[in-house]
Amino acid sequence: MKTKTTYLLLLFLFQISFAQVEYGTPSNKDIPEKLQNLDIEIEVKHFPKENDPIKIKDKYYWKHATAILSKKGDVKIIEFGAYLFYNNTWNLRKSYNLKDLDNNFGTKKQIMLQGEPYVWSKNWRIDNRLFGGWAMWYFIGINHNGDTICGYETINTTSNLLNK
Repeated sequence: MKTKTTYLLLLFLFQISFAQVEYGTPSNKDIPEKLQNLDIEIEVKHFPKENDPIKIKDKYYWKHATAILSKKGDVKIIEFGAYLFYNNTWNLRKSYNLKDLDNNFGTKKQIMLQGEPYVWSKNWRIDNRLFGGWAMWYFIGINHNGDTICGYETINTTSNLLNK
């Protein structure tokens, strides 16, 4: 009986923790702390900026592409990843392995050449649950002067299913 009560209590607490998530919409002033004091020298673009899902079998796919570009000079990327916006703040979702930059964006040894666009054409969100929310992709690098710089861009993933 004690084990069953403990199990039910844990299940209840688990459900409450999900019920308390408030996704909301970030303002332009909401920026993760690690990016706040860095100069923005990497352009980041998502297409489409507002991303509606499609359903394939039992999964939802938010299909989009992400592009990065440096106009001022070559950049060595030292960190990149994604944040999710909920409970009125950006929360780190994941920092990626730097080799993923080469594999997904086509850089070589994490170097972005000046004026060269790098595109991850299948940067898709996949989930078995249909829900929208805001994400922010970020990139931190070292520019040709040795300064630490960044670039970031938000993307809105909706719950507006395209193929009902």
